[in-house]
Amino acid sequence: MYLHRVRQATCNFALTTVALLAIASAFGREGRRSLPEPVVFADDVLPIFATTCMRCHGGVREMAGLNLSDESSVRSLLRSGHHAVVAGKPSRSELLARISSRDPNTRMPPEGAGLTVDEVATIRRWIAQGAAWGTHWAFAPRVEEAQQSDATYASSRWPRAELDRFVLARLEGAGLEPTREADPATLVRRVALDLTGLPPSDEVRAEFLSDPTDAAYTRLVDRLLASPAYGERFARIWLDLARYADTQGYEKDGRREIWAWRDWVIDALNRDMPYDQFAVRLLAGDLLPNATDDDRIATAFHRNTLTNTEGGTDNEEFRMAAVFDRVSTTWQSFMGVTFQCVQCHGHPYDPISQREYYAFLAYLNQTADADHDDDAPRMTVERAGVKTSLPVMQEVSADARRATRRLERGSLAAPAEEVALGLPRFLFGDGAAPTHRLGMAERVASASNPLFARVAANRAWETLFGRGIVETSEDFGAMGSGASDRALLDHLATVLIDGGFSMKALLREIVTSATYRQASETTAETLARDPDNRLWSRAPRLRLEAEQLRDTALAVSGLLSQKMGGPPVMPPQPDGVWQVVYSGDVWATSAGEDRYRRAIYTFLRRSAPYPSFIAFDATSRETCTVRRIRTNTPLAALVTLNDPVYLEAAQALAISARAHSDDSAAVRLMLERAFGRTAQDGEVARLVELVTSERARYAASTELARTLAGRAAEGSMDLARDAALVAAANAILNADDFLTRS
Repeated sequence: MYLHRVRQATCNFALTTVALLAIASAFGREGRRSLPEPVVFADDVLPIFATTCMRCHGGVREMAGLNLSDESSVRSLLRSGHHAVVAGKPSRSELLARISSRDPNTRMPPEGAGLTVDEVATIRRWIAQGAAWGTHWAFAPRVEEAQQSDATYASSRWPRAELDRFVLARLEGAGLEPTREADPATLVRRVALDLTGLPPSDEVRAEFLSDPTDAAYTRLVDRLLASPAYGERFARIWLDLARYADTQGYEKDGRREIWAWRDWVIDALNRDMPYDQFAVRLLAGDLLPNATDDDRIATAFHRNTLTNTEGGTDNEEFRMAAVFDRVSTTWQSFMGVTFQCVQCHGHPYDPISQREYYAFLAYLNQTADADHDDDAPRMTVERAGVKTSLPVMQEVSADARRATRRLERGSLAAPAEEVALGLPRFLFGDGAAPTHRLGMAERVASASNPLFARVAANRAWETLFGRGIVETSEDFGAMGSGASDRALLDHLATVLIDGGFSMKALLREIVTSATYRQASETTAETLARDPDNRLWSRAPRLRLEAEQLRDTALAVSGLLSQKMGGPPVMPPQPDGVWQVVYSGDVWATSAGEDRYRRAIYTFLRRSAPYPSFIAFDATSRETCTVRRIRTNTPLAALVTLNDPVYLEAAQALAISARAHSDDSAAVRLMLERAFGRTAQDGEVARLVELVTSERARYAASTELARTLAGRAAEGSMDLARDAALVAAANAILNADDFLTRS
């Protein structure tokens, strides 16, 4: 266009060479004006709409008939007689006129500071360039982008896995370099905690430290992935997602027997069941051809919903409450979308209509449900040598199928039109909808579903790094945090798919990478440029999860039971936590090794969860929990200082060390067992001082010494010293180096 104008001016006005040069200079140094970069709707425009406009012009309110999450609404004639957007014609686009207006009667938004000059300019350019619509990145097909690094020769040798090239490219873009590799002792403890939820055994640790080579590290990773403890560690995530509990919830909160499903999850993870098959079995295992008992057990995933057994309730109301919960859990677990709000209205920010919500709900509305678990379909199986009966999913007969209707404002009292089975168009396209729950499950768990592998890959990264590439792992939509590195996330999703949906293969790729193996130290420069470690410039320091913390204390003290599966157990908890109004149900503390089972087997009552877990951010599992938020409060310290499990662990740790008559040797042994590294002379000296002072104090009070020493007091020749060693062990179990990973 510009060259055409130059030619026209030359012909019409016979411009001189000087005039031509003057015009050319206006076009830039090379004689061409650089055109504005294309505006990408999903990246540049949608975030403005979502944060500024959609609370009034989204799927909920649609004021003036405008829904900015819906392309047809944006382009159609509004009630005012205007068009919000006319492609290529900013002057005729009412949206632009309103956001540019200074008139308080017409400006949008009507309150607040309004859009910035840059935001208005972006929307103007978008309209002028044709107002091309686009799909939010998370809902679009994966794009594997090759990452070209400008690394120096030294840093280009840093990558150990393909994912490292993505991380390195961003680090270099910020003028940073990766941190050095963590020392072998730190690395073996980190990877063991991450993959098994337990610290490495003395044998495993010694073997790796004697030969900390790359090959030995790979063997270590494979050994940990093959450990039965792997399934127990990663099942915790699925128990949170599935809202697994040993009681029904609501006020009565009676017991339910569903632990066989928990054991199924542990076993499936240990067998590395392909993730797509895992998902299909959870959602529709009962409908598989020649479904086995294991396939049917898997469907108890959706029988973990709360069940109300109070008198006088409306059975249909609570049946539907369970179905609503299953819809929400399915979307949160496998697609990371806040789908539950569409029960009452269109999605406020993402392109999902209320009708689409009920079309999806129809797949989960055809199961044989009842107001009581005892009345629902159940199956009896034998696990860990124990017979148990658990509720499972089962389709109703053909002549009993329910009509599914859209509910105005989500109210059962306001049924609207009937809807057919269907999947939301924004994610699954316009193809023919599956005709049954199994078909729905297979579409959800398909590699062609843009979110399925992304959400799984992000969850794996979050588990290992403490924060997902999409930090809001519960919301991949327009109002989520977005991905800090989309290319990296899509690469990991591709690794998962290409590896036959093997979660172990994906985890192996991550933990053997140079990114994962970095030390957690940092420099002032790195801290200034990457304060929140969003570039993965170092390994994060993370407090252990509630379950990891308990299991690690039991493991380093030698108390941890290796027994797997079976009914839930009841380790010690404070008196008075259970106050059951409707029955005489009590917390009966388990005896023998059941007292020291892994945390995943602890009985969970929804109305009164295990208190020490709650202090470390575990949940009541009343609803699907995608992401636990780590908090630090004084309650956490009170737990590790006073809770029976930590005192008993301290006593057992002291027993293991008291054979050393030298206090320094005893303290050093406890430190190295708890921290998994060589004890520093300074910390040994400080703890020896503690032992000396406490020994003198306990010598003056035999009863006090016996109370603290507990098990350590049995057959003791020096009660005061044993109590002092317990005090030192308790201090060790409260140290940051024990409570944190890396």
